[in-house]
Amino acid sequence: MRTTRIGLLFCLLTSVALAQDAALEEIVVTGSRVDVDYYEMPAVTITKNADFLVQNIRLVNDSRSPDLRKAEIIETIENLIRRSRSMEGMALSYGRGFLEPINLDDESLQLLEDRQRVDTNYIDIYAKVALDLDRSSKAQIADLREFISGAKKAGRTEILPLGDIGLSIVGPEQYRYEIIERIAAENAKVSQAMNAECEITIGGLEGRVQWERTSVSELTLYIPYGMEVSDCSAD
Repeated sequence: MRTTRIGLLFCLLTSVALAQDAALEEIVVTGSRVDVDYYEMPAVTITKNADFLVQNIRLVNDSRSPDLRKAEIIETIENLIRRSRSMEGMALSYGRGFLEPINLDDESLQLLEDRQRVDTNYIDIYAKVALDLDRSSKAQIADLREFISGAKKAGRTEILPLGDIGLSIVGPEQYRYEIIERIAAENAKVSQAMNAECEITIGGLEGRVQWERTSVSELTLYIPYGMEVSDCSAD
């Protein structure tokens, strides 16, 4: 093999900064199937277990007074938080795409007006349970649903599950260099298989780690890189 050149190598330094910034990001993945065609994924991927099973839930309240609606929803959230502390691995989070623990003092945690129902407010949050590899996913999903259905609701508050059980993973960027190492190993095999000295250029490694759900509890992680083989000569 003549040369294996990692295209845009300087971007790996940028990747270090990205990985550090994203080290603790918790990413939620909703849906029950792969959203990207299998053949659109790059050749090199890795599979990881999710950190949490998650269920998006909506707390809705139609009490007449806006202050009462807010108080009853907040009380219901407090009840959920207390209940989660009594159940191993259970927790509450909120956010869109990126999850963080619920903080009732955070100004970003706001009630929204329901445009289809008069005098009604709601808020969307996530109930989640840490994935235990020693137990079946089915049993843990049942625990999560029981946690939601058994919640103590204040006043006229309703709790409505939204969509299917999803997954979340903390810090997918931590797997960046495991993926890059596998890409490098794959390219070495490509060169050997071609039985020629070639220059191999890899581009796209500066991109963020991406993911797709591929089973009840697993995610496929990858960097959408590209490979170009040129200047080959017989060995």
